[in-house]
Amino acid sequence: MRKSCAEMGLNMGNINIFDLLIAGSGIYLMYTAIMMKMKGELKTGVIISKDVDVNKIRDKEGFIRYMYGKVLILGLLAVVVGGIGIFNTKWNGPEYLSLIGIGCYLVVLVIFGVASSKAKKKFID
Repeated sequence: MRKSCAEMGLNMGNINIFDLLIAGSGIYLMYTAIMMKMKGELKTGVIISKDVDVNKIRDKEGFIRYMYGKVLILGLLAVVVGGIGIFNTKWNGPEYLSLIGIGCYLVVLVIFGVASSKAKKKFID
């Protein structure tokens, strides 16, 4: 027998846990981008693969300049998509808003993946 999301504990009252996770990840991405820009710190496992030694990056400043805006936009969009999902769940808004938001987020995520791959080739490898 299949259980609903509410029965599995994934719906907290009128807020979906996945929307909270998306919004929370967006906040963390924005924080990571700002710290990257302000302190020159690169977090492995967030923007860079865990197997990359950040001390061996050829052009750390160039990598930060290249990725800063992209990470910030991805984080902001994640917060917006999560917020739309929370709004729609809590106030029974139209589902197409969530679908549009998720679609836009997926497009930006693909663009971010391509940009990240280019940055790795240009600044790390």
